[in-house]
Amino acid sequence: YWSVDADQGTADGWDNRRIIFGFNTQLYQDFTLEFQIHANADFSPVYDELYVGFLKWAPRDADFELSFGRLDYVFNGLERSTSSKRIATIERSQLVNQLMPGEVFGLYGKTDKDFGSIQAGFFTGANTEEFGDFDSGFGATAGIEIHMPLFFESGSLHLDYLYNDGDKRNNAFELYRDVASLWHQGQLGAWDVGLDLTYGGHNYEGRGDVWGFTLLPVYELSQNLLLGGDALQLAMRYHYSSGEGENDLTLQRRYEQEVTQGNTGDHYQSLYAGLNYLLYGHKLKLMAGLEYADMEDAAKDGGEYSGWTYFAGLRLYF
Repeated sequence: YWSVDADQGTADGWDNRRIIFGFNTQLYQDFTLEFQIHANADFSPVYDELYVGFLKWAPRDADFELSFGRLDYVFNGLERSTSSKRIATIERSQLVNQLMPGEVFGLYGKTDKDFGSIQAGFFTGANTEEFGDFDSGFGATAGIEIHMPLFFESGSLHLDYLYNDGDKRNNAFELYRDVASLWHQGQLGAWDVGLDLTYGGHNYEGRGDVWGFTLLPVYELSQNLLLGGDALQLAMRYHYSSGEGENDLTLQRRYEQEVTQGNTGDHYQSLYAGLNYLLYGHKLKLMAGLEYADMEDAAKDGGEYSGWTYFAGLRLYF
């Protein structure tokens, strides 16, 4: 359930956000085959589109993995590197949704090192309902993780990069040639704290460069509150993003655009607070959150926004 109460108007509704069916199975010990489909909310018909479908090779005696097929893009940045099944907020922040892709088709590899890990991927620019082709440009990603606690008990520092070649037939990636994220995830007692700096540059449609900052602390309030193994979390997030020009930022499609005439502006910030009750870890959880957001619109063409969004939902997977 969501409800928007803003200076620009009010709106509310219920979304069955996603229903996914699938399987994975181990083959010959070193291989994993996985397929998952999106189902229509009314099951008429049941099949909507392919979500992921890939083969992963992870030899038992080696510290690397290699995947080929249609993959969920969980490779870049603090929030996009976490599956939506496990994120601590109802929605990811504004700039993540503006810059990062969803599912992509291609080849992805990761290797673990003593200092951390290295990752790289090569993907087609075509994004169809099933598998893509390599006639619509390409995107490539690379990243490095370094074990670095900083002022936490444990933690890691990451630098991720995404390149888009700009082919006009490309519909898998957002229209920025370069996207980079420098982020850190740290743990200290009951705290898990993420810090992220993200940049998107050289827009192929002539829009200006964008950048943003995110602070995402999560605090575990209690364990074994009502059931053995349950947990209650407090999730908070501050997000700020800015564009080089007047209309370089895009309001959140969910759910801020429900009450505005336009959807672009130049400066955006939001503050989120929510509670997550994990009945069975992330596999069964109740989530509730409140977010205040403000978008400045120097062009005065309908993208100004200032208001609150209330969320409540159930997420589960098994």
